[in-house]
Amino acid sequence: MVRVPKWLARTWKPALAVIILVLVARHFLRILARPELDPYPFSLRVPFLVPAAALYLGAHSIWAWFWVRLLRSQGVQVRFADGLRAYFVSQFGKYIPGKAWVILIRVTMLRGTPGGTPLVVGITATYETLTSMGAGAILGLLLLPWVGVVPPALSDNLAFVIAIAAMPLVLAALNALAARRITKLRGPNAPPWPSPPLVLLVQGLLHGIVGWCLLGSALGFAIRAVAPEPPPPSLDAALADLGAMALAYVSGFFVLVAPGGLGIREVILQYALSPRFEPALGSTLAAALAVVVSLVLRLVWTVAELAAVGLFLWKRKPTPS
Repeated sequence: MVRVPKWLARTWKPALAVIILVLVARHFLRILARPELDPYPFSLRVPFLVPAAALYLGAHSIWAWFWVRLLRSQGVQVRFADGLRAYFVSQFGKYIPGKAWVILIRVTMLRGTPGGTPLVVGITATYETLTSMGAGAILGLLLLPWVGVVPPALSDNLAFVIAIAAMPLVLAALNALAARRITKLRGPNAPPWPSPPLVLLVQGLLHGIVGWCLLGSALGFAIRAVAPEPPPPSLDAALADLGAMALAYVSGFFVLVAPGGLGIREVILQYALSPRFEPALGSTLAAALAVVVSLVLRLVWTVAELAAVGLFLWKRKPTPS
């Protein structure tokens, strides 16, 4: 058996993440450096970015609420404010390749909460994440007719997206079976294995769908903030925004080495949005507008996360000694 050097085991994920970011940056720079974009033809209407940020925070607050419900279903006595704080702070763990830091941060922040053992916090966090992403995969599949063009790497692997959509319920069934077996092996006095009820996971899909609708609306506001002539709002455009955002976000999440889906999400948004802009702008300006929208949205959401976490940590009361 070939042994992998320790330095290689530690560095291959960050190195691959850097390579992805460099390739995506090169791709975007080629689009934005075209002579047709001189002078720069797009606008920036800041008032539209405020609801884009608020909707993003609202979506993740809904998903955090579902996580708190999962924790409470397993006997964890956690306040919603504490769960919300742990959820938002843990979001910065997604910028470390591998995504495991999200769970580790939640475990650390809920240490000392009655019933909040690392096992319970870790399993419920996993369920919350997979349920939210599963809801996004379902919406992405259902809304493909409105999205239209997506990258071949995604459209040729729809079976993978379907598997993601089914993952929460399949995981719930497998975990329920495993919980019974593990409980028997550990004896009657051992604490029960965490196993969220199926009804709650179905409700979690509804949490997820509501959150995705907010994210799709945020994308619509970002388009209106940047487009030279913002398109009039319509149901078809809203469904296209929702489908594009769901596919882009879910794909970015499951590329584990891409920190926070950085690069992956933006490329898929570019492919999904460009055809919608082409009739009015032409192919070159349409591609550039899609790139700018995706980058502006990333920046606005990151600033919103930083502001929310700063507020949570500032408002946190010191623990009495």
